[in-house]
Amino acid sequence: MLALGDATDLSGAGRAWLESHLQACESCRAFAQDAGDVVRALRAVPVAADRSLVATTQMRVRLRARELQQREERMWLVGVSCVLVTLTAGLTNLACWRGFTWLVERTHIPAATWPVALVALWIVPALTAGVLLLARGTHLADHNRRTQGFESTQD
Repeated sequence: MLALGDATDLSGAGRAWLESHLQACESCRAFAQDAGDVVRALRAVPVAADRSLVATTQMRVRLRARELQQREERMWLVGVSCVLVTLTAGLTNLACWRGFTWLVERTHIPAATWPVALVALWIVPALTAGVLLLARGTHLADHNRRTQGFESTQD
């Protein structure tokens, strides 16, 4: 218990048992005394950090705080962007719906045709953008893998 540091966490019956055991067992009592002496000796040694270590640590803490602040600002911008995109999409869909309704009334297109056209008009740009972003991401991943492989052969 003393070696693991559990003796300070004991309460009630556990502490009473330890104290009675230390009174009865000479080797455990000597170990407890030696451990206490070592702890007191270590606490007596002043530990001071080098100025460069303190400066480096402060710089890294400030950089990390700045990174966290920038991440928070970006997440706020992402949230605002999502709200704006949702509002814009809703207004655009409403305008397209009314526009298709007007077009159907004027051209007498079958009623089942124009919702399909609206959905196509609504989904095709998103699918196209998704495919292009996926292709670009795959290209960048391949490029980064090739660059890392080139750097490792240079070492």
